Amino acid sequence: MNVSGLSKGMAFNNFLSTLSKSLQLPIAVLPMAGILLRLGQDDLLGAFGIYGQFLAGGANAIFGNLPLIFAIALAIGFSSDSHGSAALAGGVGYLVLTGALANLPPMSALAFSAALSLA
Repeated sequence: MNVSGLSKGMAFNNFLSTLSKSLQLPIAVLPMAGILLRLGQDDLLGAFGIYGQFLAGGANAIFGNLPLIFAIALAIGFSSDSHGSAALAGGVGYLVLTGALANLPPMSALAFSAALSLA
């Protein structure tokens, strides 16, 4: 067996291993997004109005930004230290929060000041 062929095969296996480990993080996000989307439908919590819209908005933020999530995960996986899972979690949290808040009705200045006084 050719030694150079063996090293090329091992390098390809290392590449595939790194690729599969990189894709595990964003794929782990998808079931929760599916659950949020289902809970936000009209026949479940969507019947309660704003609560369903909030949950569905968070799920749509994940599904709408899947390319970004996968790009972040691949960059983390192929980095030298691979300690970027917190960065991916922060990015996903931001996307969910902004997507969920986009479905809420705008607060008037009076309601906003009343909410601040309660805090």
